[in-house]
Amino acid sequence: MKILKQVKSCSPGELGLGYKNNALIPTQIKLEFPVEEISKIKIVYKFSSILTNDGKLYVTGSNIKTGFGSDLTEFTQYPQFKNNNTIIKDIGCGYELFAILTQDNEIWVQGTFINSNNSSIIRKIQTGNNLTNDLSTYNQMICCAQNLIYFFKSNSYLSQDLEMLLKNGYFSDCNIQNIPVHKILIETRIGKTFDLIKKYLESNCKLNEIQDLLKWIYCDQMINSKRTNEILNHFGIQNAQKTKLLKNDLKQLLFDEQTSDFKLVVKNEEEDEEDEELYIHKFILAARSGLFLNMFQNIEENFQKVKDYSGKSLETIELLISFLYTDELPITADTDQEFIKEEFEDIVEYYQLNPIIPMMDIFEKYSKI
Repeated sequence: MKILKQVKSCSPGELGLGYKNNALIPTQIKLEFPVEEISKIKIVYKFSSILTNDGKLYVTGSNIKTGFGSDLTEFTQYPQFKNNNTIIKDIGCGYELFAILTQDNEIWVQGTFINSNNSSIIRKIQTGNNLTNDLSTYNQMICCAQNLIYFFKSNSYLSQDLEMLLKNGYFSDCNIQNIPVHKILIETRIGKTFDLIKKYLESNCKLNEIQDLLKWIYCDQMINSKRTNEILNHFGIQNAQKTKLLKNDLKQLLFDEQTSDFKLVVKNEEEDEEDEELYIHKFILAARSGLFLNMFQNIEENFQKVKDYSGKSLETIELLISFLYTDELPITADTDQEFIKEEFEDIVEYYQLNPIIPMMDIFEKYSKI
């Protein structure tokens, strides 16, 4: 998204153009941040909102929903969350209803609710412990009508698969407080040596705090964001939700010879060229592929490489491995997309990927270049 535009035929200021007149043709909006930083845009009755990638909320429109004290005609950062460390995971809009879900699993609402006398003041919903705990695993929501909010998980396939790895401890090579973990993943995410990390955590953190930190390391989820951020700050990591995404960290390990513990041998289709050896990490591929999981569970520990028998091209195998590490397909203008697409339809079944992953939809998403 390079240019942000809106067209409407009503005029309480929710267009964010600096005035209340109607805009009947596409008109560019002026913002104090690049549009590339926008995560989501939501519109409710006489009120528009923008959520940025780093969890900041900007609004414009009628006072009936904002509580600013006067109508807004330009996008302005929401005052209740401007001067604190609140990170907003998602926003939702229904008719005369606006809701906010924070990284700390708090729910804030404005609008028309049953038994509510003031719809212009934002307020935090008091939730029971069970609901709050459940919300820790959710990062999106939908608002309906005037008083309904639904919560659900986004499709982060990478974090879902690594969560399984954390629970089962497959191919772990060390532990923290008797919890099986994977040394290279811990070091890559934290940026320090494993021994230093282990010593600090076991000396200064409770078991549940270590478990919360591991949830972030493996799944990009923060159960107790305040305490987890304190631990990460100790290791020099600031604003982890913005600067340390799981897929970006795993991208550092992709085809990395120094840290890998296994080789996948792929036939090179070029004449007179030797077969290609792809450097991989057993724990990542085991988490994402049923074929690799079964393979690694049944081969000897000192077995260091295996040949690929899928019969697919080197380019297709490299794209598949890239996806398993990052949930992304690095397709470029030079990629023979029709050929790769045909091979992908077979390779997904061959490598026994998690069946909930709509690989062809993902291919279509990244092939539109």
